[in-house]
Amino acid sequence: MTGGPRTTRPDALGAPGTPAAGPAVAGAERAASGGRPHVIVAGAGIAGLTSAFLLQRRGCRVTVLESGGPEEVGGRMASVRRDGFFIDTGASLLSRRYHAMLRLAELAGVGDRLLPSSDLIGLMRDRRVHHLHVGSLPRMAAGLLRFAPFPADLPKLMLDHLRVRRSLDWYDMSAAARHDGESVAGYALRRGLRPGTVDHLLDPLCMLASLQDVERTSSVAPFMLLNSLLGGGGLFTFRGGVGLLPRLLAAQLPVTYHARVRQVEEDASGVRVTWRPGDGGERTERADACVLAVPVSQAPELYGQMGREFTEFFRQVEYTGSVHVAFGLDRPTAERAVMVNAPRAEHPALVGVILPHNTAPGRVPEGRGLVMAHFRGSWSDRHRDLPEDRLVDHARAALRALRLVPETENHTVMTHVMRPGECVVFRRPGDYRELARLSRAWPAGSRVHLAGGDYFTQSSTHHSICSAARTARRVWERLEAAAPAQAGPSARVPALSRTKGTPS
Repeated sequence: MTGGPRTTRPDALGAPGTPAAGPAVAGAERAASGGRPHVIVAGAGIAGLTSAFLLQRRGCRVTVLESGGPEEVGGRMASVRRDGFFIDTGASLLSRRYHAMLRLAELAGVGDRLLPSSDLIGLMRDRRVHHLHVGSLPRMAAGLLRFAPFPADLPKLMLDHLRVRRSLDWYDMSAAARHDGESVAGYALRRGLRPGTVDHLLDPLCMLASLQDVERTSSVAPFMLLNSLLGGGGLFTFRGGVGLLPRLLAAQLPVTYHARVRQVEEDASGVRVTWRPGDGGERTERADACVLAVPVSQAPELYGQMGREFTEFFRQVEYTGSVHVAFGLDRPTAERAVMVNAPRAEHPALVGVILPHNTAPGRVPEGRGLVMAHFRGSWSDRHRDLPEDRLVDHARAALRALRLVPETENHTVMTHVMRPGECVVFRRPGDYRELARLSRAWPAGSRVHLAGGDYFTQSSTHHSICSAARTARRVWERLEAAAPAQAGPSARVPALSRTKGTPS
C-alpha cells in the first residue's frame, strides 16, 4: 500500500479541516449494518487477517482492504504453489510454543490440517552437518554440547538465557528493554565468549531471527529464538504450507483485493478511510474504527494524525530484505534434517536451507523433495536485483561449496525465486527501550489501532498473531465503551490464550 496526503498537524488526533460525519451519520451507518460496529482493516497479512477474524467473531462487521492479489494473502506467512509444490514465502518451521497460532487454527477450523513435524535440525561446522533434536530439552542440550566449538561457553549462554527469558512476552516486549543496549557482538565481547561461539551459535540465531549480522542486532534477539526452541515440544507445519492458515482465514472474511489504501482520518465519531480499487477511481468509507496492519514504513503516511514521536521512530525502523531460492526435486534428499544452518564462518552469503519434505508426510508431493535456500540479509540487499537465473546459479554454487544437498545439481524439476524487500524488521541496540516507551504512549481513546509484530513486539508470524489478538481486544473494548448497548452475546467469545514465549 502507498500512503496518502498528510494533515497539517500530524501530532493531533483531530486535525483541522477534516470533515466530520457527526453522530447522525455514524448512527445511520451502524443501523444499516444491523447495529453492528464497523471496523476497516488495512492489510491482509497474518496480523490483519487475525484482527479481522477475531473482531468478526465478536460481532463486528469487518472490511479488509489488501493492496495485492489473493496469492499474496498472509504476507510473510504466505505460500505460493508452483508445479505442485507449496513454497512458503517466509516462515516455514513453526514451534509448538506458538500456542496462539495453534488456538487460531482451531478457531478457524483448520486444526485438522496441522502436521506434527520432525524436530531434527542440522548445524554446520567444518563442512560437516551436526544433527540435534530441538523438541526435547535434554536431547537439544546434549546435541549442543557435541556441536559447540567451545562447550565451556554454553553455561554462560544458558545462565543469561534464564535471566532474559522472564522478560520475553509474545504480546508485549516492553520488559525486554532492561536487557537492551548492546549488540550481540558487544554482548559476546563483554561476556568473554570465544569467536567460535559467536560464529557457530550466536550468528545462526541472529540469522534465523532477523537475517541480520551480530554487529547490528540487539543482544535480545538470539535469546528470543533460543526460548522458542528450548523445551517447546517440537515443531509443526500445515498441509499445503504455512500459507494454508491465512488463506482459510481470508476465505471466511470479506477481503477486497487490489485495494490501495490512501489515507486514514479520525474524528470524534469514527474514521474515514480513502482507498483506490484496482479498476481505478477513489472511494471513501466511514467506520467506527480502523486497524492498520501494513508495513511500519507505510503507517505514518497513511495515518497523518499519528503523533510525531511515533512517526519519527517508525520511519527509522529498518527492514532486512531477503532472497529465497526454491528447488523442487524429483526425489527426497539424503539429508534428513528439516533445516540445515550455515554460519558465516562456513559461507559468507548463505544462511542455510529449509527442507519441507522432511517435516512431515504429505507436506510435498509423494516421492519429491523441496529445498529452500535462504541468503543473508546483507548479501540479499546487494544482489536482489540480479536476474532470476543468476540467483539460482548463486544458490547452486553456495550449496556446492558447502557440499550440501547435491540433489539440486541433477534432480531439479522446478526453481522459484523470491526476493522480498521488506522481509523482516530487525531490532538494533536500544530499539526495545523505544518500543517500551511508545507502546505505552499510544492514545487509549484512538479509533485507529496498529496490528503486527513489526510495530511494538517482534517481526515474526507468531508475534504478529499475538499483536493482532491484543489489538482486536482493545478495539472491541473501545467500541463497547462507546456503545455498551451494542455488546451482544458474541462479545463473550474468548480471545486467543495469552502465553509467554518467543519466536523462531
